[in-house]
Amino acid sequence: MSETQFGELLRAARLRSLLTLEGLAKSSGVSVRAISDMERGKSLPRQGTLAELMAALGLDRSERSELMRASMRRGTGVPRQLPPGPASFRAREAAMTAAHALTEQVSVVGRHAVVAAISGMPGVGKTVLAVHWAHQVADRFPDGQLYVDLRGFAEVDRPVDAGEALGGFLVALGVPAKDLPRGTEERAALFREQAVNRRLVVVLDNALDSEHARPLLPAAAGCLTIVTSRSRLSALSATEGASLISLDVWSREGALAALADWIGGDRCQAEPEAATEMVDLCGGLPLAVSVIGARLAAGRRASLREAVREVREIRPRLDALSSDAQPGDLRAVFSWSYRTLSEATARFFRSLALHPARAMSAEAAASLAGVGLPQAWRHLRKLTAVSLLSRDGQGLYVLHDLVRAYASELAESEGDDRLGAEIRLLDYLRHNARTANRHLSRLSSHAAGAPAPGVVQLEFDDREEALDWFRQEEATESAVLRRMTDRRLLRHLDDLAQEWVDHES
Repeated sequence: MSETQFGELLRAARLRSLLTLEGLAKSSGVSVRAISDMERGKSLPRQGTLAELMAALGLDRSERSELMRASMRRGTGVPRQLPPGPASFRAREAAMTAAHALTEQVSVVGRHAVVAAISGMPGVGKTVLAVHWAHQVADRFPDGQLYVDLRGFAEVDRPVDAGEALGGFLVALGVPAKDLPRGTEERAALFREQAVNRRLVVVLDNALDSEHARPLLPAAAGCLTIVTSRSRLSALSATEGASLISLDVWSREGALAALADWIGGDRCQAEPEAATEMVDLCGGLPLAVSVIGARLAAGRRASLREAVREVREIRPRLDALSSDAQPGDLRAVFSWSYRTLSEATARFFRSLALHPARAMSAEAAASLAGVGLPQAWRHLRKLTAVSLLSRDGQGLYVLHDLVRAYASELAESEGDDRLGAEIRLLDYLRHNARTANRHLSRLSSHAAGAPAPGVVQLEFDDREEALDWFRQEEATESAVLRRMTDRRLLRHLDDLAQEWVDHES
């Protein structure tokens, strides 16, 4: 709007407040001459001056918003900060259905501000989903699109400060840099005022946690805010009504469709078994599938079977599924979450890689690490919060295969005591099996010996609890007997097998 329009609005507001020029000057601390120049269309106020005038005038929210918009300098364009959308977007039907439902809420009169928080493990495609969604709905938000990478999980010394990000948003919305408040709280308040009666889509990418994102929420009913983070932003749900969208790895079908986008459907159809094995080696992780797809598309047209053989044979496994450049370096992507862990939680994380089954109980994890259950719960909560660990339908903890490979590399490089951890896991299984068998009227005839220090020992109240424990740990016992081959463990393995035979007999 022009200086003349702002002046007319300011004069009308002053007259409604029954203030003379001198009265407004006294109440606001702004000179009579400055106010007169503004009312005559000769100048526009700085943001600090405008705030003082609005406070003195006692304007309501709508009036403040109108005056704020009128104070914008000429030439302020509509911000369009979104990065380019993905060339191909696949296998996110459920997430996009939720996204479209949330977008519809923005248009409902009187609704609260709409905030979506997308979480998931490293490399699962949170940013891709957020940017694709924002591009799809951009035409419904004519006042612009704002985007910032907050670098909460990135190879930098510190995340982007919320105050710094707010400064970028405010300048994009037309606030002169010289008029920016200094403090984060003041900038957040000004941003909320600027967003009132605007329709904006705001993407806050890669937030460290809820508190990192909170000052950047526009809090206006006409705005859609999409936050991505490896942390599950439950606090934003509790305090800001954010809707949580959790991304998992692709299904096998989704991963195959994405691979076909890279290398052509004809190659996948010509060697369906090899194509399936390739996406399985990637664990359905979108980043890994994209790295392999790009490599196959750019290289010589070798058979998929040959490419699968190369991936299987390359050690360590992450070398086969990473590119040399960011963001395709899986180790680097995983490390950005790992570096947020305390030393104790990092050590606990590394120990989980030694568990031989797909899923593990908290008790087995605690025994592997040699820590008490209360400590184990704290570590498990932290690892789940930063998406290095997930839980299955039975409540067991799951390490993605590629995260497990990363943790194994770390354990080896740190010189962690593998043998000690494996002995503790075996002792956890065999000693608790012996205790459980007592409720099944099967008394072991062989000596148990004392378990290693740090092993979780359980008590069972009845037969059903004992059977539940056997069912819970059955996959772990089977994997242990198949995969633990160190000759130093033979006695422990024999004892474990005997206890399980007693249970099954």
